[in-house]
Amino acid sequence: MLTPEFRDQLLAESPEGKVVLTMFEGQIIGITPAQWETFLSELDKISVPSATLQDVRRKAHFCYAEVVLDKQGRIQLPTHLRKSGRIDRDIVLAGVGRRFEIWDKDRFEALLEQSHADVSEEMARANIALPF
Repeated sequence: MLTPEFRDQLLAESPEGKVVLTMFEGQIIGITPAQWETFLSELDKISVPSATLQDVRRKAHFCYAEVVLDKQGRIQLPTHLRKSGRIDRDIVLAGVGRRFEIWDKDRFEALLEQSHADVSEEMARANIALPF
């Protein structure tokens, strides 16, 4: 079930309640149909994509599923996405900017335990100053 805040944002952009699900960076992501079209358009701008980018494109298309929210803001995860996303039983729904990600609970908890100290230099190069 989507949170009311995300459901409201989604319905503002897709009044019929359509959500595109696909795989990206190992997780199931949910975006609006308009975001999906933008993603495809942006990929098409790369005239000679690398083999890795071609694989990302293939995976996104293979895992594509369009679902519709029910009245309670729930969606059904298609079997192929449950398998690709390694979703066993319990999930975590995480809002990430203008998309949401669906994680297997154990994998998400392992992510939270990882140290991400190695991104400090990358953030500094991008002139990102943390507000805390």
